[in-house]
Amino acid sequence: MNKLEYLSDEMVEETLKEAADTFFGKRKKIDQELELLFEQAKQLRRKAVLVEEKTSRLNYLLLDDDSRSLFWSKIGLEDSVYPSIKGQWKDKVSLPWAMTRKGKYQKSVLTLYDDLKFLVRDYLYGRHVDHPEIKGKKVITPSLTNITAWAENINEEIQEINSSSKPDDVLAFTRRMDVDESAKRECVGAGLEYNFDQELCFKPVDFSSLGLAQYPELPDDKKVYAGIAGVCVSVYKEKKDLVKALVDKIYKY
Repeated sequence: MNKLEYLSDEMVEETLKEAADTFFGKRKKIDQELELLFEQAKQLRRKAVLVEEKTSRLNYLLLDDDSRSLFWSKIGLEDSVYPSIKGQWKDKVSLPWAMTRKGKYQKSVLTLYDDLKFLVRDYLYGRHVDHPEIKGKKVITPSLTNITAWAENINEEIQEINSSSKPDDVLAFTRRMDVDESAKRECVGAGLEYNFDQELCFKPVDFSSLGLAQYPELPDDKKVYAGIAGVCVSVYKEKKDLVKALVDKIYKY
């Protein structure tokens, strides 16, 4: 091998290494991001369970369909997912103190509404918490807003890598770098066509497959709280015996 051939081979080797590093480096980055995205979505689904449980308790306090319809329409969410969640009371829950059953009922409804409002905001936007390993640093918890934007960014990266770094194109390029092999293939009529794109190209993230529910944010202005208090008074007045029995049950649960 003469000096020119040695330099040529060395350049080919470096070029191929750079092409491989670029191609596989991009794919590794996407793989890592997808793994983190799926883990964050898993954590967010756990938050959704808490939202459903809190809504279920709140709907349980509202006794029946008529009262639930009145409550959710009063705060402008009658067409949301909340009214359709079955009312159930599971496990012991910390409840506010009041002297009368009427007071206990109203405070319990308001407290559960406040708790639900906080959980939904955490689900939608996340909250800042202490970093588990770095003292003094804050991190934001998984949220629907962040995961939605993240999935969109990953899909943009996938589209870019699928169009600019197609597996077929990369393999064809490496074949062309091997001049001798390329010439042999041309002599026997073998072209440089490949069909790896379908198998090796990344599939875009199907957001619906993440199983993330959509919960509208709960309002918290004074008018809403006044409306909730009014609903409690109305329900107590019309279904006093049922409310008394319910209050006795949950406070002794």
